[in-house]
Amino acid sequence: MFDNALIRLIKNNTEKGMSALMEQYTGLVYTVVKNKISAVCSAEDIEETVSDVFVAFYNQIDNVNLEKGSLSAYLISIAKRKAVDKFRTVCKSCEISTDDDGFIEIPDSFNLENEAEKNELYRNLINEINSLGEPDSTIVFCRYYLSLPSKEIARLVSLSDDNVRKRLQRALRKLESKLKGVYYENKFV
Repeated sequence: MFDNALIRLIKNNTEKGMSALMEQYTGLVYTVVKNKISAVCSAEDIEETVSDVFVAFYNQIDNVNLEKGSLSAYLISIAKRKAVDKFRTVCKSCEISTDDDGFIEIPDSFNLENEAEKNELYRNLINEINSLGEPDSTIVFCRYYLSLPSKEIARLVSLSDDNVRKRLQRALRKLESKLKGVYYENKFV
């Protein structure tokens, strides 16, 4: 269903329209939320956050301007914000263990050097992905960060499904050639 028709349906028949919206976009919203908070949240927290996304969308439906972006873009934006909110809420409720002197105890399994190295590698990888330019960087991000299928990505970037797959293959080859050897020392390749 086209975005404009879906908005009209929601405004004319809230229950039917929201049901159609959720049927079409729950998978996308769930994927975004799960990728953001699954490390610290339960399945119930994820489902609650997904519901919050649709409630927030409905509450601001009069402000949706489809000339500025698609429904999926709006929902992704809301999903990211709600996931960050849930992440912060869950992290605030976590207790930090301290030793007898009041210093924070770091688990034995935590290796600061490895964590710093991983963060540097991720930063470099993101910079290389961004250097691909548009729409290639968006295609790579949507495919591997949001785990979206090529059909959904094609709708987001206004290209054909085949074109998205071909651009993704080319982008991955470019990334491979850029990254080959650069991360060999760090055992990234």
